[in-house]
Amino acid sequence: MKQQELKQKESEKKPKIYPVFLPNLGCKTRCVYCNQVIMTGETIPNIDKIAEELAFVTQIDEIAYYGGTFTGLKWELMEKLLSIRPDIPKRVSTRPDAIDENIVEFLKKSNVKTIELGIESIDDEVLFHSGRNYSKHDIFKAISLLKDNFEIIAHLMTGLPKDSREKDLKSVRLLINEGIRNFRIHPTIVFRNTALEKLLEKGLYKPQTLEEATLVVTEMVIIAEGNDGKVIRIGYHIPQSQLKFVVAGPYHPSFGDLVRSRIIRMIVERFEVKHIAYSRRFTSWVKGYGNENLQVKFLELTEEENIFFDGTPLSEMLRKYSAII
Repeated sequence: MKQQELKQKESEKKPKIYPVFLPNLGCKTRCVYCNQVIMTGETIPNIDKIAEELAFVTQIDEIAYYGGTFTGLKWELMEKLLSIRPDIPKRVSTRPDAIDENIVEFLKKSNVKTIELGIESIDDEVLFHSGRNYSKHDIFKAISLLKDNFEIIAHLMTGLPKDSREKDLKSVRLLINEGIRNFRIHPTIVFRNTALEKLLEKGLYKPQTLEEATLVVTEMVIIAEGNDGKVIRIGYHIPQSQLKFVVAGPYHPSFGDLVRSRIIRMIVERFEVKHIAYSRRFTSWVKGYGNENLQVKFLELTEEENIFFDGTPLSEMLRKYSAII
């Protein structure tokens, strides 16, 4: 393998992240779908213990504070968390209305490099009925403050109250237009002891079916990755211990593979593809979840890490498809 290719592969390796979960900490309100203790099984950690564990760790690239609203925490707690191993870059999870100029300056000085921004939708009706308590104006303002100083990973959800396919696709397009290139996308799952469970019981909320969720998330991924974006996570991970708290919704343990396989099938059918060449790591996408009977000829590549459709790489097919959705 050429030296240049080796360097590229090295740069593409996933960073080693030390995750710290702060369930619902810093949240001023509770969204209708949310109960992070039930959803994750995590409890509020002992900060001093985290600092002790990290004191001599050398094999991590980043400390990530997930869950809750990090920039909604009290300043003293934010400072304490970000002062742990100041030499290691940090990422934090927050929401658009918890970002202002002072917060941005503080995060920059504290070695924060990545912001996981819980946007969920850019439709005001969906945001209101989901209990998000901010508007699309707040989203655009936060992005404007953050995008020149941090890598932003936008979180989006489908199947929220008052949501629709059209609104979901529009949210991705608007974020792409704002310069966002990294996404996490997952459908809404109804958990026990949430406001959404009560709406479901009253007949005021109807969850997506698995097929509906798969299709709309597939289209969202095509739009994002067809415009130089990257969806780093598809679907919501629920620990085995917490599955008993799922009441309804399109949960599937391999939702990401469902979507990736659907992308392959939709490209084949839309563009009447005859041959697919792929590297082994993409086998589950190419031949999984309903793709076993695709009327194409398959060729497994031994060197190049890609998927080709009649000679055209996946990235170009996504670009072509995104233009017609």
